[in-house]
Parts: sequence; structure tokens; C-alpha cells
Amino acid sequence: MADTSGTNWPELTIESIKLVHFDPPSLEVDDGNDTETNIENPFVSNPIERDHSIREVDRPSHDEEKYYLPSDQAELSRLDRQHVLWTRALDGDYVKAPVKDPNYVLDVGTGTGIWAAEFAKLHPGAEVLGIDLGKPASPNVPPNCKFEQKDFTDPWDYPQKFDLIHCRLIFTAPHDPRKLLRQSYDSLAPGGYLEHHEMYGFPLDVDGSLSGTFLEQFFFDGVVAVTRLGNNNVLALPRYKQWMAEVGFEDIVEEHRALPINSWPKGKYKAVGEMMLGNLEAGMGGVYTRILTKGLGWSPEKTAEAIGKALQQAHDTSIHAYFPIFVVYGRKPLSAT
Repeated sequence: MADTSGTNWPELTIESIKLVHFDPPSLEVDDGNDTETNIENPFVSNPIERDHSIREVDRPSHDEEKYYLPSDQAELSRLDRQHVLWTRALDGDYVKAPVKDPNYVLDVGTGTGIWAAEFAKLHPGAEVLGIDLGKPASPNVPPNCKFEQKDFTDPWDYPQKFDLIHCRLIFTAPHDPRKLLRQSYDSLAPGGYLEHHEMYGFPLDVDGSLSGTFLEQFFFDGVVAVTRLGNNNVLALPRYKQWMAEVGFEDIVEEHRALPINSWPKGKYKAVGEMMLGNLEAGMGGVYTRILTKGLGWSPEKTAEAIGKALQQAHDTSIHAYFPIFVVYGRKPLSAT
């Protein structure tokens, strides 16, 4: 696999960025007998409305240098639905670390604030703080949940030490992950946990069915574009556990999950795949338009054509592809200060 530890990247190839030794439990191809999910798909039951008179390339963003995705209402709606998808992929859990009765919780890159608000409702004794480039304006926030407009790459100067720091899908934002690990470690109370939920930037398959497809090439082009924009984090997840140990964390756990691109799996992942397809339909334009136009110099027209073709192929249930999810958490030693 390509060296993801520094800024000097070797020439990327599809084979060099494919993960090895990644095995999400219970991910199997449907044999045709598992057709019912009986789980509400928020992308279907509550469709996202967007003003299509505004070109993808012209959609507003908080800061295009720090975050490539749009920040309009349609994208915020997608993020709320993505939260349902993500929680389902993690077995309904908000965290995997054995956190009990936390007093102070920090949600880094809080987005719409939905994780922070829901975690606060589940833990009324905790004070939950969510930070991001934009301050959420959700009306359904419990009194023990607060938000702050803050770039998480800036220094943290909070007087309290946190019992849990939660980060989800922040590798889309350029930053130094090891610097963030050190900052998180310093901001935790002894015995506190840092937990990351991240999606690897390039999909895998279970049987070679993605190999040689337009979809595979499209997502590879996205990876190349992101690295050319200076974001070296999109492929760094396999090193995260090692980096946490180097900072000083202990009892580090790495778990693997999957986001199938459509409903090809059987069992619990069928519903996850149906939601993920809705997520791709709603989000690929916003996610990839700026990446490809700025990173590879594609025209908006070429980018839109490629996104449309990739989405068409994403519906093909004979392509048994999925995006890998890394769940990595570790504890600050009780003896630390």
C-alpha cells in the first residue's frame, strides 16, 4: 500500500491504494432470498430538496480551502440522513468505546450537530460541545448540548478536560492527523477516550466485481484529486492505530465496518446499502464536483458527466463494492496528567 505518512507521495495506482487485511464482519453477497429490509430509509421516506438551478460548482461552502463540500440546506439535510446510515452501520451505537457517565464530551467536526444533540439526550448528565466551521442552528437541541463555531485545526483552550472526544468523517478536511491526536490527548481527562469513525477514500469489493469498472476508476480519480489538493489523510486510516499508540493512548481498538454501495449484501448490510445508495445519489455531486474540478482541472461539464455515469453504475447490484469504515478508539492512561 502507498506510504501515507508524509507529504511526499509515490505515484498512486489503483492496486497501491487497495486495502489488505480488511474484513468487516457479516458482509456477504445476497443469494437472492433476502429481499426485505423492513427498515425505514430516510433518503426515500424524506427526500432531499435542492435548487437544481444552481450548478454544483456554484453551491456555497464554509471555506473551500478547508472543506470541499457545500454548506447549503440540501447538504445539511443529507448529513442528517447520513447520520442514520452511519449509526445503522455501527449496530445502532453512537460510540464503541466503553464510556460510562461522561461529564464532558467534545464532538469535533460536528456538522449539523445531530450526533452531539442525540448523544446529549442519551446522557443528560453530560455537557456536550460540538465544534465546526459553521455553527449548527438546529431547534431540537437539549440544554446540555452547546455549539461553537471553531476550526478544529486551531488551538483548543478549553478549561475542562473531556471524558470523550468524538470525531466522525473529518478526514475530508485537510489537517495534520497526528497533531490532532496530540491535541486530543492533551485535552482528555485521565481515563478519557478518543474515538474516530472514518471512511476510507477508496472502495473495495468482496469478489473482484469492481475491478476494471468505470466506478472504480471514478473513485480512484477522486483520491488522486484530493491528494493533489494537499489532503494526505484520505488513505491514512490504516496507520491511525499506530499513531495513537505513539502519542500515548492505551487499550487501542480498531474495528472494521462497511458501507455497501447498494443493496447487494444480505442481512443487516442490505438496509445499510440501500441507504448508502441514497446517500451517493444525494451527495456525489456535492462531494466530488469541487474535488475533481480543482484537483484534476476537469470542467464542470466533464465532472457532471462522470458523476452521472458513476451513479448509474452504482445501482448495479452485480458490483459487490463497499467503502471501508474504520472505528478506532483508545484511552488516555489514568496515570497521565
